[in-house]
Amino acid sequence: MLSAVGMCPIFSIASIFLGIRALVDIKAKGDTRGAGLAWAAILVGSLVTGLWGGGMLWWNNTVRSNIEQGPIVAILYAQEERVGLFEEALLISPSQVEAEQFINTMQQRYGKLLSGGLNQSITDSPVDGSKLFFGMVPIEAELSYILQFEQKKDVHLIAKFNLFRTVDEKSQFTNKFSWFRIEDSDLGDLMYPATIEESKRGE
Repeated sequence: MLSAVGMCPIFSIASIFLGIRALVDIKAKGDTRGAGLAWAAILVGSLVTGLWGGGMLWWNNTVRSNIEQGPIVAILYAQEERVGLFEEALLISPSQVEAEQFINTMQQRYGKLLSGGLNQSITDSPVDGSKLFFGMVPIEAELSYILQFEQKKDVHLIAKFNLFRTVDEKSQFTNKFSWFRIEDSDLGDLMYPATIEESKRGE
């Protein structure tokens, strides 16, 4: 029963098998009590395991996938003239004109975006413990991506990710990005939104 309410899916799964084992022993001995507790361990363990499984699936499909591919998917949407979906990836107020300008300038420089992903060559950098969700996932962080375009490969993009933001002194789940910045030492960095203050680019 203690395993059933453990804060780890390994324990909740174990409680199911331990409960079944207890029922087998109780039936074999005949004079042993505890069948009700064994059934409770099985039921609670099954419920907790289901909650863990559903939570992990939601996290993987909602947060993790956005961290890994959010900016790439947003830009691909914009290239298909689905600018509204591009804007939904960011925290800022929508600006279709500015979004279209960003995409048009990007395509003039590099052609269409073909693919991209997190920059695997960058090792994890230390993050303030107070800015970690469950001690593992950063509440906010600058993430580095490598983009592959028609006319240029290995273009670097930095995106400011916000898992939460503070609204009226309360944390609000966002799972969105503050800004995108394509780094280009030759033609100059390309930023969206372009009006972001220089002092905030490195936040």
